[in-house]
Amino acid sequence: MALLGTLKGFGVTEIFQLISQQMKTGSLVLTSPKAKVTIAFQDGVIEGINSDHWEMDPRAEVLLQGGYIQEKDFKTAIENQKKNASSWFEILISQGQLKQIFLDKATEVIIKKILLDVFQWREGNYRFEDWDLETENMLPCYIQTESIILNTLRIIDEWPVIKSKIPPADYCPVTIMPITDELRKKFELAEEDIRIFDLIDERKTIEIIVRESLETPFDVLSTFVKLIDAGLVEVFPKGSKEKRDYSIAKNVFISKLKIASIFVLLGLCILTLIVFGQPRIFHHKAIYAPIQSQLETQKEMADSFTRQGIRLSELDRDRYAR
Repeated sequence: MALLGTLKGFGVTEIFQLISQQMKTGSLVLTSPKAKVTIAFQDGVIEGINSDHWEMDPRAEVLLQGGYIQEKDFKTAIENQKKNASSWFEILISQGQLKQIFLDKATEVIIKKILLDVFQWREGNYRFEDWDLETENMLPCYIQTESIILNTLRIIDEWPVIKSKIPPADYCPVTIMPITDELRKKFELAEEDIRIFDLIDERKTIEIIVRESLETPFDVLSTFVKLIDAGLVEVFPKGSKEKRDYSIAKNVFISKLKIASIFVLLGLCILTLIVFGQPRIFHHKAIYAPIQSQLETQKEMADSFTRQGIRLSELDRDRYAR
């Protein structure tokens, strides 16, 4: 069976659903002004994808950008690939320079991204051929067609809301508090959300974290929106957090310095008063002479009355009595 047509008359979603429901085996060729993509189906399941835009294995680029393989090791593996039957990733895995799980994640990212792009094509042609299936030059995978349809349509539906909330790619996210089991349940955080949260480093931009995550940009950005809305993460322009922290520390230091200066100045004033002011409480002889004489006279009178047994309160009472 061969299917031919244009994407204006029969959309990509309908084509995938038809192949899946009828469990077809064959190759679907989608052509648009953007690219030419070939998708291999086995009993309705996606088992390989290829694009004419790929000049080399697209997984290598994802792994290089994420820092999961080194460029010099990759180039060496490519050279050795020409000499023997092993592929570049098989060579790196055998040498312990790449883990199979990272290769699988890179494969998943590439396939999700290209299918998301294809599902949004509105013009172009399609052709499905159900004869000999050739997957040798394709990126291998095993994806249930129905699940990828539902997931892709969900992303297309949610993207406008996510897009309005995502911060710029050159901003640096900063964690506000650790994620506890209680917070995880409260905000319904999945394992992927936790893993992306753990990648956050105030020196890394959002773009860098997307590359290191081995997840699609949509998945990472939607996680950031979820974490920001939950108050678990904040974002700052690159370098501004360091400036902010320095400014806060500087202001706190200046504030404490001002308070300390006030106490020091007050102490110096008291010390100056004691040393140079000669306060009367410490220097009795400094009291003005006439006042000193009157004080002495009053003291002598009080001593005299005391010796005679006369109380001043009684003198006042007798005088008023008269």
